[in-house]
Amino acid sequence: MKTIIITGANSGIGYECTLQMAKIAKSEEIILACRNVQAGNEAISKIKEKTGHQHLKCLQLDLASLKSIRQFVETFAKEKHESIVALVNNAGLQNIGKTQYTSDGFEITFGTNHLGPFALTQLLLPFMDKNGSILFTASDTHDATKKTGMEPPIYTNVEDLAYPSATATEKHNIVGQRRYTTSKLCNVLTAYSLQEKLADTNIRVNAFDPGLTPGTGLVKSYPAAIRFLWKNIMPIMTLFKHNTNMPSKSGTRLANLAFSKEFSNLKGIYFSDGKVIKSSSDSYNADFQKDLWDTSLKLTNTNL
Repeated sequence: MKTIIITGANSGIGYECTLQMAKIAKSEEIILACRNVQAGNEAISKIKEKTGHQHLKCLQLDLASLKSIRQFVETFAKEKHESIVALVNNAGLQNIGKTQYTSDGFEITFGTNHLGPFALTQLLLPFMDKNGSILFTASDTHDATKKTGMEPPIYTNVEDLAYPSATATEKHNIVGQRRYTTSKLCNVLTAYSLQEKLADTNIRVNAFDPGLTPGTGLVKSYPAAIRFLWKNIMPIMTLFKHNTNMPSKSGTRLANLAFSKEFSNLKGIYFSDGKVIKSSSDSYNADFQKDLWDTSLKLTNTNL
């Protein structure tokens, strides 16, 4: 039985992606890679009830821990799966409070949103199906030219992003937003770099923009008033604001891009609002791509 792996699959876009995947990938095993196994198993029960899919399981995965990532891969390898037909790097976070760090000492947004998925993908590459699909969930906030209401990204170098200066004088929310948007730029840079390195294979690597998706857990670190608006008021914006979607719509698009035959010819692209578009100019910067790739290999010790 071939396998599909979806990170952050127990809620939000990840849950909706898994639900759609259970409808279109009826013969594949779907692994929900979740930090909270109980929440993952509860999601499985709901999805089974709605779809009848019987090959769902949850494995523990904390992207803020290289040890957890390696344990996830070791557990997966022991079960002798045939191959991975889709790897959906969906999980992520945004922290606008005081700087936090992963268990490996990396700034938590960069560590969780970039280094974690990077390491996971590197370690799972030997198990990828020859026609497999790898996706990175990015964001239109990665593009500094777009008015998203977020601080634009600033790519300096990986060392600075992983180990930021402790003397920053800007407000936490400004710094936190910039770290998030820069991590999303890194997701796009990684997708392009990996596709180039897999150019001689049939594996396709793409970046996906879910758009503004109110109702997800992305604003957990924001004040209570904003969390209330995000969950209860902002969903109305999906009726009139461009590229603003409910999690169900974005999750369905993500699953289809990863697995549907309709998109099986797309390689090394940026997919936003249901179509292929150009990503930011910085995302095509060869120097950024090389620095990000080479230093990420070093920091995660995944140079296979």
